[in-house]
Amino acid sequence: MKTIMRLAAALLIVAAPFPAFSQHLSGDVTGGGSFSGTVTSAGAWVQANPVDGTEVNFWTLTGNAGDLLSIIVSSSQLEFGVSVYQGVVEPLELLIPGFANDGDFGDNVFVAGTPSFGAAGTSLLNITLPFAGIYTIAVGGEGFGFESSYAYNMDVAVAPVPLPAAVWLLGSALLGMGALRRRAV
Repeated sequence: MKTIMRLAAALLIVAAPFPAFSQHLSGDVTGGGSFSGTVTSAGAWVQANPVDGTEVNFWTLTGNAGDLLSIIVSSSQLEFGVSVYQGVVEPLELLIPGFANDGDFGDNVFVAGTPSFGAAGTSLLNITLPFAGIYTIAVGGEGFGFESSYAYNMDVAVAPVPLPAAVWLLGSALLGMGALRRRAV
């Protein structure tokens, strides 16, 4: 009988949908652009763990090593915080070990973030992505309020790092030496 009860409980847990996990990713911002979002908590970015993508929004981004990432978040309602992680936030990582706005959590490696005490016009500018792959941008309120939702606008810019002029100079010099060598032969 105990075995049947355990099996039934396990099936119920597996079969029951987690309503908090119904939306944990807000969208993809690969290539950059302007995006809008809404969070349901004024302070989840700095307080207790958010358990889904409505308290803190998680946006994915595919980037290359060396790309420069700039993020500007603005809102007329609330101060917002923003962090960048290498990896994709999975629903269970929000529960165990829990979201961290300024450090690694789950399989996600912290790349950069804004301070946890607010600043008008929250932004991260010219963050160099260390590896090629998928990144997650976390955006959340870091204030105090009684509203049911807080809207924000986010501008994302991704730019490949240009090759330094010395590389182009070296390349043209090598081509010139190759051309001179052919003439000499």
